[in-house]
Amino acid sequence: MTRQTLIMLIGGVVAAGGLYLLLGKPLLAEQPYADREAEIAGRNPASLTPPEMLARLQMAARQEPDAPEPHHFIGVIMRAEQRTDDAIRAFQSALRRDDSYVPSLVALADQIMLRDGGVVTPASARLYDRAWRLDPSQKRAGLLSALPAYAAGDVEAAEAHWAKIREGMEPGDPLLGMLEVFKSQIDEQNAAAAN
Repeated sequence: MTRQTLIMLIGGVVAAGGLYLLLGKPLLAEQPYADREAEIAGRNPASLTPPEMLARLQMAARQEPDAPEPHHFIGVIMRAEQRTDDAIRAFQSALRRDDSYVPSLVALADQIMLRDGGVVTPASARLYDRAWRLDPSQKRAGLLSALPAYAAGDVEAAEAHWAKIREGMEPGDPLLGMLEVFKSQIDEQNAAAAN
C-alpha cells in the first residue's frame, strides 16, 4: 500500500467518523425489534406497508402457532411480490396447521400451476379436487381438477367429473369459458405431439 493510499484511507475514516458525530445519534438507545412490532400491531392494518403487514402476520403466527390464517396471508403477500417459492412454502405451512383450509388449498394449487408454466399437473389437480370436495362452491377448482385426466386422454372420466360440477351453473358462466380455453390448449398440444 502506498503512502498516498494510506493517507486517503485514514482521511476517509476520519471524515466518516466526523459526519457520524455531527449528523448521527451516537447516544440514542437501541430500539429493539419487539418495540417496532408492538408499534406495528397498534396501527390500523390498512395503513401498513407490505413489509409491515408481513411483520404483523409473522407476529400473529408466533402468537397463534396452530392457526392457518397468518401463514395463508403471508403466502398472499409473497404471491403479490411474485415470490412463488416463498408463497408455496407459506401456503404449505398453513395446510400443515389445517389440511382442510380451502383458501390455502386453492392458493397452493394456483401457485404450483403458475410455477409449472400454467399447466394443471396431477399435483395441483389433487389440491384443486380436495378443495372442491371440501367446498362444492369452489367450482373453478373442481373444473381444473379434471384437466390432467383430459390431457391424458381419459375424456370420459373428465367429462363425467365436469358434469357433476356444471349442475347449477348458468350456461354462460365465465368459468365454463375458462374450461373451454384450457381444453382447446390441451387439444392443440396433443395434436402437435401426435404430428
